[in-house]
Amino acid sequence: MAWLIVIVAVLAVLAAGLAVALPRIRTRQLRARFGPEYERALRGHGDDVRGAERELTARIRDDRALQLRPLGPAEQENVRRRLAEVQEQFVDDPGRAAGDAERQLTGLLDRLGYPAQGRTEALSVHHATALPAYRTALGTLERAQAVQVGTEELRHALLAVRDLTLRVLADRQAAPAAAGRPAALHKAPAPRTS
Repeated sequence: MAWLIVIVAVLAVLAAGLAVALPRIRTRQLRARFGPEYERALRGHGDDVRGAERELTARIRDDRALQLRPLGPAEQENVRRRLAEVQEQFVDDPGRAAGDAERQLTGLLDRLGYPAQGRTEALSVHHATALPAYRTALGTLERAQAVQVGTEELRHALLAVRDLTLRVLADRQAAPAAAGRPAALHKAPAPRTS
């Protein structure tokens, strides 16, 4: 009888330990996966950790349901070539070049099958570290339609869009051909910024 009490007590302590440890492990995993996007989600939920983590977990679940299409080598090379052309355009017309780069990224994401609604959130599952710069770039491009924006801001916008485009392409190269999905923990190498 005494052994039974000891066993029940040990099991209760283990269960309590797991109840405390599992949420911390989950938080650590989500922070590592989403980086700055974790903090953004947390702010968006008024510092409610559970709400932010529910949202990020839902993004992962939604990502698993995406049916992204494969992109053949010729198509990938075409995207890279057009991106290089856009960069060359920058010297003559920075605003147009940055806008063209964004339109090219949007077209690529459309062809791959990323949802139009909640696209940035869908991208955050595999490209969270690139999203702060991308969001800044979108803000710059939006402002550029109404007011004069400096060349340096447009250069940063172009580089952010280029970075995300190259990361998405790298993800598609690493994607298993049959599944058509990026590897779960794949991180694209950071493109050169020169």
